[in-house]
Amino acid sequence: MTIRPSQRTTNFDYAIRHVVQAAEALERRGRAVTYLNIGDPQTFGFRPPATLVEIVARQMRDGFTGYTHSAGLPDARAAVADYATALGGTPTTFEDVMMTAGASEAADLLLSALLDSGDEVLTPAPGYPIYPAIINKLGGRTIYYHLDPKDNWQPSLDEIQELITPRTRALVLINPNNPTGAITPDETTRLLLELAAENNLLVISDEVYRELCFEQSPQPASVTGADIDVPIATLESLSKTHCVPGWRVGWMRFSHKQKMRALIDGVMRLAGGRLCSPTPAQYAVRPALESEKTFVKDFTNEMRRRRDFVVRRVAEIEGLSCVAPQSAFYLMAQAHDLNGDTDERFVLDLLEATGILTVHGSGFGADPRHGFFRIVFLADEVLLDEAFAKIENFVTYSREKMLVG
Repeated sequence: MTIRPSQRTTNFDYAIRHVVQAAEALERRGRAVTYLNIGDPQTFGFRPPATLVEIVARQMRDGFTGYTHSAGLPDARAAVADYATALGGTPTTFEDVMMTAGASEAADLLLSALLDSGDEVLTPAPGYPIYPAIINKLGGRTIYYHLDPKDNWQPSLDEIQELITPRTRALVLINPNNPTGAITPDETTRLLLELAAENNLLVISDEVYRELCFEQSPQPASVTGADIDVPIATLESLSKTHCVPGWRVGWMRFSHKQKMRALIDGVMRLAGGRLCSPTPAQYAVRPALESEKTFVKDFTNEMRRRRDFVVRRVAEIEGLSCVAPQSAFYLMAQAHDLNGDTDERFVLDLLEATGILTVHGSGFGADPRHGFFRIVFLADEVLLDEAFAKIENFVTYSREKMLVG
């Protein structure tokens, strides 16, 4: 007799980690793998600001690193509140902020407090797969609204409106978007917030990449919606902007909290069960938000250079195309000749042939027949050039084989 897992474990599927199993199997066979599948700057040699390392190390040595309040260190919460207030919109207080183990824990706590079985959440496709993974785990229903690659990955308000039902509880906005790197214009965001207000929906605004933009950053949803009576939970973190993903320091902040006091109480109740998010890294929040603007600017400029390089390399490969990302360090490429296969089959065949690991677009909610796959361009240009040379050989061989066949 064996112990069986719960059904919710079967419902939980996280594509970014899932494809790693195939890569690890390849490595066990003695093959080298180039991991272009996950957005961890430290994997590719980027280091966090020295001042943050020193501050956290000092606190770990001399300061308090025990259990803190379930909502986080008061100074970290106050720093986020000061940062949010400076962005504009309605003032934010430390009581409007909850520190979490990265933005992913914020999403988990928030959705766990919000959803009952059968409740629906509107999420973008392509979009970050942690949202459908959590929703499905909780017995909710992920309802995808589609981003159009022919329109720079923008959503259709008409489609979203048609998808709203009496069971719809929330609208997820990811701006800038992961995995496409697209920015949703402020005027579109405003229309989406108005639509959410009309339908009594919570807006979950994932803005993790908002400060890593290659052009004008989008306005925070909390600012755009300052005069719209809509509850907004904004999710942010230091993971990507300051190259500290393993520190697990993120937060959610609430706007128009009078519209969701019971929900916030529920989030707090759940947060109390895990006592607190990691204390040491929270000491980095204030200096990161107040003193490391140059670091973030330099990192963004470096990502812009690498973005330009990979966009150019994609354009040079017959059978591939892409929309140039406007932010972050992800590029969503499209293979146009799948020969009836799926995007996941393409990614696995590419891995087997070249040792290059990417992530299939359907793992982010894209149609598996359309051939999208996400490439992380954090690596330096030498490694990226080597990877694209292998990708080009694979695509060229596959096209020639298809034509002969």
